[in-house]
Amino acid sequence: MFVFFYLNLSILKSSVMNLNCIIKKITTIVLGAFCFISLFSCNSSAELRRDELIYNNNFATGDLTEIDGGAIMTFNNQKVLGNYNNDGFTVHLNNIGSHDYIYISFDLYLHDSWDGNFNNIEPDQPDSWFIELRPDIESYPTIPFNIWESTFSNSVCNEIYCLRQSYPDIFPSENKPRLGSATQLPGLCSLANNNDGTSMYKIEKGFEHSGNALLIRFYDKLYQPNAVDEKCDESWSMGNLKIRVITFE
Repeated sequence: MFVFFYLNLSILKSSVMNLNCIIKKITTIVLGAFCFISLFSCNSSAELRRDELIYNNNFATGDLTEIDGGAIMTFNNQKVLGNYNNDGFTVHLNNIGSHDYIYISFDLYLHDSWDGNFNNIEPDQPDSWFIELRPDIESYPTIPFNIWESTFSNSVCNEIYCLRQSYPDIFPSENKPRLGSATQLPGLCSLANNNDGTSMYKIEKGFEHSGNALLIRFYDKLYQPNAVDEKCDESWSMGNLKIRVITFE
């Protein structure tokens, strides 16, 4: 059973600024074999000891230090990592010091015809996107790790046709297509002529984590049985990646 910690950063930042308390409320939702823990916190006895930005990259300079599998392209007049299809990249950081939590924020661009939870083509499979977090590269094969999985859909949605997605929840939850997206942008390839062919999400996720090294993999698993050009049909890219470490007394 994997345990995920999702922290509302707006609440956290408010607590950090005040340095008075950390509000703590744990809600556990069990979905099949998964246990998802939402953690919003305040405890008058706890104090913030460390809040440090350890990685900040908008990819404008082309810097791919500490990234494996990185490729930079221009989308919407900005430099982003991508585009990926049934692929992804890994960030590996060393000597990050003592901490309790890792917080990750980024802009995620879902290009073209993502189908969410279902494609209506048997045997059906979702269009999933993942964050996988492990302690370090040496323990990669053996140490338990956290995986956050959700699905995204750029589908139209009406009474006749609607391919739903899981985001902002974890798979296999069902929500309307594009729920939680910050904006719609032109498509990249198969929907390049559509002004809403790309959905952009500003995502913030937190994980319980300790140790002096960190390995984070971002990747997708897409189901495209009828696609002639898979990468043109569906892909994703990422911008403005930031990673913070937080420690509480």
